[in-house]
Amino acid sequence: MNAEGFNVGELADAVGLTRRAIRFYVQQRLLPAPLGRGRGRHYDHSHLERLRRVMELQVAGHSLDAIRRILDGGAEAPSVTPPTKPTRQRRALMSAELWTRLRVGPGVELHFDAAAHSPTAEQLLELRSAIASVFRPDLSATGDQDNSKAQEGDARE
Repeated sequence: MNAEGFNVGELADAVGLTRRAIRFYVQQRLLPAPLGRGRGRHYDHSHLERLRRVMELQVAGHSLDAIRRILDGGAEAPSVTPPTKPTRQRRALMSAELWTRLRVGPGVELHFDAAAHSPTAEQLLELRSAIASVFRPDLSATGDQDNSKAQEGDARE
């Protein structure tokens, strides 16, 4: 951010939106056009506050037309019952997850968020074995079906 204000990227980062979304809000007259001309175009703190208000009203369930009327002073923000289905959340409100898949046996997998849970390799092997024993008691302690079949083959010979 420079002394004049925000460029479109800085404004987008400040509220967790894309540059394209900022331009869309300007196009829809929900956000005033940037100040200045050419490469000197910038947004100030009033743009930031207005954009935050737009996002609050969207989360509350208002349509873009209703938000425009509210912000232009045409109507007070009526109390809106939150929508029953989840609203699309903005990038800033989203959380990243790293899901890991652990194959336990044929048709059985364990999925977990590796960012939230970080078991050791030994713990994963124990977990795999415990799960395998529930679904396939005939699997070996490591949960590997191929080892079980190989041991059965050795026993027959």
